[in-house]
Amino acid sequence: MKNQLYLWILLAWALVGSAHAQTTEDSVTTRKASWNVALEAANNSSFYGRNTVKKYPYAAATLTYAHVSGFWASATSYQLFNTEDYLDETDVSVGFAFPISKRMNANLSYSRFFFSENAPMVKSVTENAATVNTTLDWKYLYTSLSTSYFFGESNDVIVQLENSRYIGLNPIWKGKNPVGLDPKIGITGGTQEFSETYTVERKPKVSDVVDDILKPGKGNNPKTTTTTTTKHKFQVLSYDFYLPLVVMLGNFELEPTYRYSIPVNKLEGDESEAQSFVSVKASYTF
Repeated sequence: MKNQLYLWILLAWALVGSAHAQTTEDSVTTRKASWNVALEAANNSSFYGRNTVKKYPYAAATLTYAHVSGFWASATSYQLFNTEDYLDETDVSVGFAFPISKRMNANLSYSRFFFSENAPMVKSVTENAATVNTTLDWKYLYTSLSTSYFFGESNDVIVQLENSRYIGLNPIWKGKNPVGLDPKIGITGGTQEFSETYTVERKPKVSDVVDDILKPGKGNNPKTTTTTTTKHKFQVLSYDFYLPLVVMLGNFELEPTYRYSIPVNKLEGDESEAQSFVSVKASYTF
């Protein structure tokens, strides 16, 4: 675990060092206060490569305020289509974004998660998250490195490394409004106490009771598994491929996205599977 964690830390320092090697000037970022309203819908939910056997399509609404100083705050509410609750999850986040150099930016944030009593998502065993994110524009690649510490009912360290590059499509038909693809490849590593906590402590839901009635003989099957000693071992958790189409219409942005996620190093009892996710997000900034 320590050797893998050291590799992630060294990679982070390498990104910082490369940024300063490419430019010694402090970037001057023109900021202005803004509000952003976003609506999103997806065919299923997941949490760092972990998902449930039953699919939970959802709709989400987000309101974000960004101050000229770099301070920002946001709130997001989720409604899962296959549950009885009106709101299944609400996330409240605050953070501070600032430039490190001409091509590198950083973002520090804290998030608090609120779930309904019967929330079925894997994420529902988490409560808080503190995150440090750095981004670096290499010209040919845009790299993002995020390190998050989740604490509360479970305690985990999650690291995400993503590489992307925006490809403008306007030259193909000489369109006036920016349209492009933003393909991205990501790798997620971390501990997974959250996965074990969800698998072991998950209480039967209404759907489980219905399944027990419709499928006699399953009623005596336990809804828990044995604990494992690998939950605190830092491992690769998933590999992800994203293919968003970004359409800009003034202050309005539309982003349909296809994502394929491959979970690896699963704990005993984890039923996560490799699968495709499709989502559509629309946002307006004013």
